[in-house]
Amino acid sequence: MKKKILTLCLLLIFATAGKIDAQKVSLSTNLVDWANFGTANIEAGISVSQHFSITAGGHYNPWEFQTPKGFRMHNQQITGYAGARYWPWYVFSGWWVGAKVQYSDFSRTGIWRPALEEGVSVGGCLSFGYTIMLHKKLNLEFGAGIWGGSHLKYTLYECPECMRVRETGPRNFIYPDEVSVSIMYLF
Repeated sequence: MKKKILTLCLLLIFATAGKIDAQKVSLSTNLVDWANFGTANIEAGISVSQHFSITAGGHYNPWEFQTPKGFRMHNQQITGYAGARYWPWYVFSGWWVGAKVQYSDFSRTGIWRPALEEGVSVGGCLSFGYTIMLHKKLNLEFGAGIWGGSHLKYTLYECPECMRVRETGPRNFIYPDEVSVSIMYLF
């Protein structure tokens, strides 16, 4: 499944590469994700018209942290997505709304709760935001969204140490997503 998502993302990026010299290409990273247990992330975007762009990106986090009291915290994940954005004014500047499909393989604990969640999820995301042009090659972007879908595999443990299963099996979900403060570079 991971290879299929990666292939889909690459196809969307290269689908419009024939006229790359007449298009704007962006590369961005979300600073909020980096603050979330060091989650590495990148997003590529290609404008396909004055008002539309397609995007593809991903998040990766292999890290686990241990508190002085021995509590393990992590937000380990491999996430990939592909989508499109509508820009009412002009692509890569001003307000935007977006939609994407997303795949995530995750294992996470909470800061305030010792429960451990593990699973594989697929779904769709709706988001909105605003992009400020800082320079002709550099933007600052703010965004928020919500994603829903299905946990294809899901297990909720009472705690990472005891591994007592509280809940298991496929289930549907709706979560906040795409909280972002991103730095975007334009080519």
